[in-house]
Amino acid sequence: MSRAKNPKYESMSLEELKANMEKSRKQLEHAIHNKNLLEQRKKLVERKERSHRLIVKGAEFEKAFPLSKDLEQEDVQKVMSQLKISVYNRGVVRNVSNAAEKIGRQQISEAVEKTEKGDDS
Repeated sequence: MSRAKNPKYESMSLEELKANMEKSRKQLEHAIHNKNLLEQRKKLVERKERSHRLIVKGAEFEKAFPLSKDLEQEDVQKVMSQLKISVYNRGVVRNVSNAAEKIGRQQISEAVEKTEKGDDS
């Protein structure tokens, strides 16, 4: 399979082609570097979001169970295991999660409707 020759490059000298190749290589290196920086930033943002979420949820747990602040880590883990085992608690968490998911779907649906109508407000 032969490729069509590009007349733009046909008229270039060897030095110009080498310079063009070097320029393209530097652009590629720059793009790869930027991609790596963006990936690092994304990981940092995700880690901060996770840390914030864990802190907030831990605070809610401590708010619901004020005596838990005096418990050792092992004891907290035991309490959480017991809560996880309870069928009632699993049902409550499932119901709350389903309700939140339904609200999220409704918000998305409303946003799509606004976009289709051309309403930017």
